[in-house]
Order: sequence, then C-alpha cells, then structure tokens
Amino acid sequence: MKIDLTKKQYECLIKALEVADSVYGILGDSMPEDYKKQSDQIDDLRKYLLGFASEFSAEYMIEKFHGEIIMSDELSESLQEVMNDYDNETFWHELETRLGKRDFDRTITEAENKEMEENNGWYSNRIYGIYEAWSNEFEENGIERLGIIKEN
Repeated sequence: MKIDLTKKQYECLIKALEVADSVYGILGDSMPEDYKKQSDQIDDLRKYLLGFASEFSAEYMIEKFHGEIIMSDELSESLQEVMNDYDNETFWHELETRLGKRDFDRTITEAENKEMEENNGWYSNRIYGIYEAWSNEFEENGIERLGIIKEN
C-alpha cells in the first residue's frame, strides 16, 4: 500500500504523532503495560516517518543526535508549548467538573435523582450552573480561595 501525503499533511502527521507519543509515554510510565506497548509502537512509527522529512522538504523538523534522526529542538519546544496549554486547560476543566459534580451530588434532590436514573445517569441541567459558578470562581481567583476545612 502506498499513501501519498502533501507536505502539510506530513507535517501535521508528525506533530500529531509527537503529541500522541507524549500522552502515551506519560501513561506508559505510570499505567498498565498496554499503554507502554502503544507508546513504543507510536514512537517507532514517529521515528520511521521522521526519516522521510527530506522527501517532503521538511528538514527543519529533524536533527541528528548520536546518529539517530530525532525531532528538532525547535519543533519539540513548540509542541511542548501545545502540551502545556493542553495540560493547563485540562486542569481547569477537570477541577471545575469534579467540584461541580461533588457539589451537585451533595445537593441532589429526589426529583433529580429520579431524572438521572431515567436518563442513564446523565446529570440534570442544574449542574451547568454549578460548573459556571466554579468557572467564574477560577477566572476571578484561580485556586487562591481553595482550601481544606478542618473538622473538629
């Protein structure tokens, strides 16, 4: 099988594989063996495809390190910025969502509980107001007002 790619498609594929390799690499270091296996497979594919950079006039994407073709520092740094942005967005989204679900569960009514049972566990629309309250809190104050309440 032969796959024809444009230069833009090649660049996009390399960047996507680098991001996937980062995600699976992290999971492969701390989770079940399946993630490590997938991480290794993605890394092998990425290395293989980097070898075609010159055929796409994309030499800027690579450099040699100890005889091995690797992603250029410049490209790696730009993709690390993407991953940092992703991590930041994920952090705030997860924090808002988890605290919102916690607060909803603490205040759930009988009617909402019944509605959730009838809708395969989907939360009622009230949860969106709770999410918004947390979103506003974090926009205005970050984590400054979060703390642990010690019970007597």
